[in-house]
Amino acid sequence: MNTSIPSLLITSISKAAANATISPGTLQPWVNDINRRVAEEGKFPKPAVAYIPFSPPPVFWDYKCRKCRFWQGPDSCTVVDGKISPGGWCAIWLPPDSYKPFTWPNELMRGDW
Repeated sequence: MNTSIPSLLITSISKAAANATISPGTLQPWVNDINRRVAEEGKFPKPAVAYIPFSPPPVFWDYKCRKCRFWQGPDSCTVVDGKISPGGWCAIWLPPDSYKPFTWPNELMRGDW
């Protein structure tokens, strides 16, 4: 598993987008790779995944940590070490299976921002 930040980011974004649009099932092997890496080496340190305490603007999804498949509330993550902001983001952000792309405008309208 290449753990450079650009590689992690490109892989996560491209696999999540493909999984949600043209190739369902694409994401699971990547999730398995991340979980395997964490089981073998421990959680990613924040700098290794470019963690920041705020999220970028939404495109496919609202990319907040609390809306990531690895989120473990109230302030932690199953794959990134340390205290995690619910509104944060990192290069391995991945949507849960139930989180459909382009639903963020409805979330915004409902006040789930």
